[in-house]
Amino acid sequence: MVRKKLVAATVISALLFGMTFTSIPATTAKASINDGWVQVWADEFNSANGSAVDTSKWSFDTGAGGWGNNELENYTNRTQNAYMQDGSLILQANKENYNGSQYTSARIITKNKFSVKYGRVEMRAKLPYGQGMWPAFWMLGSNIDNVDVGWPKCGEIDIMENLGKEPNIVHGTIHGPGYSGSAGLGAAYTSSTALSDGYHTYAVEYEPSSIKWYVDGVLYETRTPYDVNGNTWVFNQPFFILLNLAVGGGWPGNPDSTTVFPQKYAIDYVRVYQRANGYNMVSLKSAYNGMYVTADNCGLSPLIASRTSAGLWEQFEQVNLGNGVIALRSLANGKYVCADNYGNNPLIANRDTIDAWEEFQVVTMPDGKKALKSLANNKYVCADNYGNNPLIANRDAVGGNWEEFDIVPQGY
Repeated sequence: MVRKKLVAATVISALLFGMTFTSIPATTAKASINDGWVQVWADEFNSANGSAVDTSKWSFDTGAGGWGNNELENYTNRTQNAYMQDGSLILQANKENYNGSQYTSARIITKNKFSVKYGRVEMRAKLPYGQGMWPAFWMLGSNIDNVDVGWPKCGEIDIMENLGKEPNIVHGTIHGPGYSGSAGLGAAYTSSTALSDGYHTYAVEYEPSSIKWYVDGVLYETRTPYDVNGNTWVFNQPFFILLNLAVGGGWPGNPDSTTVFPQKYAIDYVRVYQRANGYNMVSLKSAYNGMYVTADNCGLSPLIASRTSAGLWEQFEQVNLGNGVIALRSLANGKYVCADNYGNNPLIANRDTIDAWEEFQVVTMPDGKKALKSLANNKYVCADNYGNNPLIANRDAVGGNWEEFDIVPQGY
């Protein structure tokens, strides 16, 4: 995406109050892929016509100066630019002289009011149109004001951006260190009708190993830590929400003689959901050599017990499938661990869905440690050769510590 967002100095630096999860014990956690979404926050914008934004939920970013993108608007906190109308919030761009600017608009944020670590963040809205219009629905990392962080290290999730000159297209993008501005990782969704003709739903599902973008329930993009090409995945932290209607700038270009004012960005609601039982993130530690199992090379290489600590590549979502059967989804690439070729090949995190090759029976040993039996061939997983060889499901019995593991909960 050919642009870069910056947070202006007018935004007050403060600690964000994010949602947090406690670790879920491996013996009791439910399968998060089967857990429903539970609403944890919303603004339905149902106040009386003409009323102002609810300041218990939102703050205003105000001022001009281009906002890092050579934008032309001056953001205000006036009801001329942000107000309720018929059950929607209207962010309105006006052509007017205001404190040295030719245009006014509004930008509201939940910073200091609400932030979320993992969830489904959703908006139903009717977009403005015309050359130079740039509505956005996005999120920024809660640590943006830390002196050693800032943008883009804080991370940015663009849930929906639209250029008014492209009324059928919206963009979803992530930005982080090494993949920001024009190098942001994103995709476009094209609608069969102009998105300014009616209300549509825009959402992301932002989870420990993936971010997914939707328009009207249609999944059109997925990003995982694998996509950042060795750079830091900065999306395992709380984020706050922003809504704004920019005018002009390097990416959309400036309004011209065809642009009609005022322009209205009408938002029916913003809702945030989280998984009912959170995320059961674990690491596997070989009982033989005390090393953590890694989905090395972002899951492109077989699993091997070779790491002294549990980082991104050594963490897995334990998906409980019932009756002591689990699947393991790598945090590095969002893929399920597979006992490929009926267990004849080493275990590797490379599957998008769960079938018999991705299912393992957890067996508790007399010493309390765990063994994993592949349902594909009824063989036990082994950290062969003191952990120097990749994990493989090829043992008929648990004969020693090579087939035993500690399942270590990770805090999410």
